[in-house]
Amino acid sequence: MAFQPEHLITRQPVVDRNREIAFQLLSIAEPDQDTIGPFMLRLANIEIPHAVYFVPIDWVHDAVLLRKLARDMILLARPDEVESDIGAGAREAGFRIALSLEEEPVERPASNFVVTPWHSGIKATPDTIYLGLHVPEDAVQAKATQAMYFSGNFLLHESTPVAGNKRINPSHALILEIMAAVQQEAEPKAIETLFKRDVALSFKLLRYINSPWFGLVAQVESVRHALSIIGYQQLLKWLTLLVVTASNDSSPYLTQTAMVRAKLMELMGAKLLDKYDADNLFVTGMLSMLDRIMGVPFEEVLKNVNLPANVTDVLINNEGRYLRFLQLARACEGEPLPEEIELADIDIKMVNIAHLEAIEWATQAGRTL
Repeated sequence: MAFQPEHLITRQPVVDRNREIAFQLLSIAEPDQDTIGPFMLRLANIEIPHAVYFVPIDWVHDAVLLRKLARDMILLARPDEVESDIGAGAREAGFRIALSLEEEPVERPASNFVVTPWHSGIKATPDTIYLGLHVPEDAVQAKATQAMYFSGNFLLHESTPVAGNKRINPSHALILEIMAAVQQEAEPKAIETLFKRDVALSFKLLRYINSPWFGLVAQVESVRHALSIIGYQQLLKWLTLLVVTASNDSSPYLTQTAMVRAKLMELMGAKLLDKYDADNLFVTGMLSMLDRIMGVPFEEVLKNVNLPANVTDVLINNEGRYLRFLQLARACEGEPLPEEIELADIDIKMVNIAHLEAIEWATQAGRTL
């Protein structure tokens, strides 16, 4: 079966006035029940989601599915859909309703949120969510209104401009140095010595290793002990996660985007490639926003970190066997897929479910770190 881009479920992160990601707005170009059905069943099986989702109400095809969904879901509906059987049932069950408006209706149904394009002309109230804020100037104007939530490409511009003459800050530099040592499989004692230059870094590693994700019975108490348990490849993956979250002033949107890409690419790779390649896909996705996060070109960031050739081919040269996985991850963010991309061996339903699992993982990981 041919891969159909119009059946790809995409997400739009919605941020609050503090730049924190408040919601994930889900959409699809051409609704298809055969594609949406498995996705919604997976969503319904998440008892307590880590992320808060805006889900189009027409994806909820019956009352049985509605009863299974977590009450944190927010149903996105046009004015006529609010009064439908599913809309009435959703209200009765305690779901919040987001009203999708392109223009002001003659009579506006009651709702918890109003979702509208920035240039719709609809007057903002505190429950308004403005979409399509393409440039920083749009965001400045939107934030001067009463609206509390915002979404759009302006989020990509929240980082420091990428410049070749900018120095890498010390926290990033140390992590990159450790990454280089790990990639070279240096002696555990040497890696532990590097960690000791930043006590907080060692603390974060141990907190991560001892988190419920790993399910370890015994408490890990040192970097050397951690390395003996997880190995060099897993430590490299963890370090890429840490490097994108190392700066206190990093854009939450950019860091979460990198984290979702990483997990999504790893999950897709696990179905098609071996474990080594799947791990490298995680590294590729995690580092794919690093130039924006650090404000430094990839060539400068990675010149002292000898990453696998397939990773650097994508990050620096925009080519190679991992490129299609990164392009597909970007398509889940709303970017168009290149016409020449080869996706015949990829199941669109698998991608959509992996995307959901990646959002959940990234939201939980962000809170842990």
